[in-house]
Amino acid sequence: MARFLQNLHLPLTACILLCLSGCAGDPPLHSLSGKVTLGGKPYPRLLVYFRPIEGKVNQFNLGVGETDANGVLSLRSTAGMGLMAGKYRVSFSCMQPKGRPANQVQSSDEKPDDDRNVEMVELVPAPYDNDTNADTSPLEFEIKPGMDNVFEHDIQVK
Repeated sequence: MARFLQNLHLPLTACILLCLSGCAGDPPLHSLSGKVTLGGKPYPRLLVYFRPIEGKVNQFNLGVGETDANGVLSLRSTAGMGLMAGKYRVSFSCMQPKGRPANQVQSSDEKPDDDRNVEMVELVPAPYDNDTNADTSPLEFEIKPGMDNVFEHDIQVK
């Protein structure tokens, strides 16, 4: 029996070391705050997307944020509040029903009786719109560890 345990000692130690080396844990998330406006005006529910410039998308580096009525941005990833450190490409979306004045975006609790026939229009122009330019938007932002990451941007309209 002692010889059996002695022979098992080396493989068991190797397995434990391999497991521990792969258990570094999740990368830390870094908070991001800021303000986003469209043509100098804040819009409630203006969506802000952060995608990694390099590497594959995962739950730590794909961020989606939303502005409030004052343009204040709240952002999170699938993993929680914030994103892992790195460089990101930023795109936007601000949809509203066609024919509604540009400064009257539908509030989150406003529901039309039948919205199946409502035609929506994108207010964010190229090259910043998320629909057609998510991977090519020229706007980049770097999330840095140990810092206050503040993102402020006014999307210029024509």
